[in-house]
Amino acid sequence: MSNAALALRPVAFEVRLRNTRTRMPFRYGPTVLTACPIAHLWLTVEGPGGARVEGLAGDALAPGWYDKRPNRTYRQDIAELSAALNEAGSVLLGLAKAGPRCVWDFWKELYAHQIAWARKNDYTDLTGNFGTTMFERAMIDAAGKLAGKTYHALVKENLLGLDPGAIHPWLKGWSAAEALAPEPLSRVYVRHTVGGLDPLTAADIPAGEAVRDGLPHSFEDYLKHEKIRYFKIKLRNDEAFDTERLKAIAALCDRHIPAQEPYYVTLDGNEVYYDPASLTQAVEKFARGGLPKRFWDAVLFIEQPYPRAKALEDAIMPELAKVGAIKPVIVDESTENLQSVPRAVELGYGGFAIKSAKGPTKAILEKGTMFLHPKRPARPVISGEDMTNQPVVPLHEDLVVMATMGVEHVERNGHHFFRGFSTHSQAERDAALKHHAGLYRLHSDGIPVLATESGALDLRTLIVRPGLGVQSAEVDKTALTPLDGWTFESLGIK
Repeated sequence: MSNAALALRPVAFEVRLRNTRTRMPFRYGPTVLTACPIAHLWLTVEGPGGARVEGLAGDALAPGWYDKRPNRTYRQDIAELSAALNEAGSVLLGLAKAGPRCVWDFWKELYAHQIAWARKNDYTDLTGNFGTTMFERAMIDAAGKLAGKTYHALVKENLLGLDPGAIHPWLKGWSAAEALAPEPLSRVYVRHTVGGLDPLTAADIPAGEAVRDGLPHSFEDYLKHEKIRYFKIKLRNDEAFDTERLKAIAALCDRHIPAQEPYYVTLDGNEVYYDPASLTQAVEKFARGGLPKRFWDAVLFIEQPYPRAKALEDAIMPELAKVGAIKPVIVDESTENLQSVPRAVELGYGGFAIKSAKGPTKAILEKGTMFLHPKRPARPVISGEDMTNQPVVPLHEDLVVMATMGVEHVERNGHHFFRGFSTHSQAERDAALKHHAGLYRLHSDGIPVLATESGALDLRTLIVRPGLGVQSAEVDKTALTPLDGWTFESLGIK
């Protein structure tokens, strides 16, 4: 343990769920999401002198992302993610019986256990690591509250005891503080997701499916009423469909964004390019004039085009090199464990995606790898991607991690598919507006929603807080259901 590290001891935990419902169906791949439970973790931690605090963490129990193997049900996904939480909590408390340690020491042992446990039970590494990172974030949050330090300060001063060189040889002598922005960002730009079946204009919304709650629905609504200038567009691996859809999006951007004003695009391959050559063919045509120049010049990178089962195989290298010579290709779902990003770098990927759901410590190690690995890319891409994060805990913690890592634009779709604080208690609504007036606004129906009108999110109230930007008082426990008392039927879906 580092001499500067803060020693703490987890002593108890509690998990509760909040059911949420979408404003409109959220479609990604074969998954159609209409309701989703959000897991909340309270971890009681004892620090120096016996002081006790609660560290918080939260995340969506999302279907079809942690495990994309066929013939699975949403009920099964939730059961396995819940099991990962319970397993991680029990193991962590068992480790704590040996005495206080720094967050790094607990994280390292817990990570190794959860990966082995997941593989033994035929779960994915992502599922096992879900338990790790929930408790990791709760410990980080608790450490910040014990020390009175922000997440940025915790890493910069190494109060978490991080030792990157113990994981990868190319990180020996490298400080985790070097992965941080000089100061946490006070705002990040919203990168709006446009799914392959999402309506581009009001005319595209099927009869009877228009959402009339005063918030944007179509892509054009966002262009007309908000100043969002970063967009994430999902591809279908149907060259004719993708070409025409991207042209339609480009035309809408030309119509609503002045020619002298830049906008930026990322393309999400969504793991659908089973034949790598099909992506190469499409991208080469796009680059040869198949798409309008203004639009193609705005494309920053292509995210996870190849299925995770194939994306880190040697066979991918020739086609990856061809596409990467035109636009950077980054990995997201393929970064299931600590060996994934090093493997991606060796194959020629140009970057990776940070998700707080995959763990802040893992993100630090991966950013270091992108800059220090012997085969590192010339200009590494560090992206921020969403897990449909909703207020308060999941959204705040994710934004603090992104701001601390210096990620300037982040995919955000939770505010689009879910209506703000509609499933929160009045006490939670009041607290959000009182403490985070720049981050939220009061909608005309009296419900706080994310303030995205400027195209960026105001993080000034989050980045100055100890830990990961959340306070127990801002979450109403009485509005959530204990995990052991929650039922799948309560979601109201099949």
